[in-house]
Amino acid sequence: MNLMLIGGGQLVASSHQFINRHVFQLTKHVPHIVFLPTASRDESLYQQQFRDTYEALGATVSIVTLFDDVQSMAKQRRLIERADILYVGGGNYPLLVQTLALKGMDVLLKQVVKRGTWYVGVSAGAIYAMEYGIRTSEDRTDYCLDTGQGWLSGCLCPHLNQEKRATRFQEHLPQMDHAIGLPDDTAYIQSQTDHYRLGEGHALYGRYIK
Repeated sequence: MNLMLIGGGQLVASSHQFINRHVFQLTKHVPHIVFLPTASRDESLYQQQFRDTYEALGATVSIVTLFDDVQSMAKQRRLIERADILYVGGGNYPLLVQTLALKGMDVLLKQVVKRGTWYVGVSAGAIYAMEYGIRTSEDRTDYCLDTGQGWLSGCLCPHLNQEKRATRFQEHLPQMDHAIGLPDDTAYIQSQTDHYRLGEGHALYGRYIK
């Protein structure tokens, strides 16, 4: 599988632009990037910022929105199947998992990612690819361990720069053979032939260390 997992950060911030450029350069040609802002409930500002950012880099951008009836399911599936890069945004992790499952997109995402399409996930989108992840609790006062799709084994903690989240991550580490901690504006990339880190301040454990 080809995965790029991003710890977080503001898409339009200057500190995040090297991450955006790396996403654009994942393929050897001008990519068609399909964005799923599902975890943010298809927030319109997030959509516009994403389109502006990646079109400015030269990418072809399509957006799959699952909270309206503007797009048919057939069109959404075609876009996902024809993507060079699938980019799953941040936001509410349980909402992301529930909505993708309800729409039948969980099965489709697994199929296209297994076929070799690049999967880029940020925060909630990054947790989705993992076996486990540290996410915000329902009452938004703490952090808890949740399960992902298991495309990559081990536990991921996005936003490792948040002290309380990092503490919860440390508490779960003894249970994990493999783990990745990613502050904002950092990424872990695993292709079919290589794996490496991007940015500063990672905490990698087990087979992810390089």
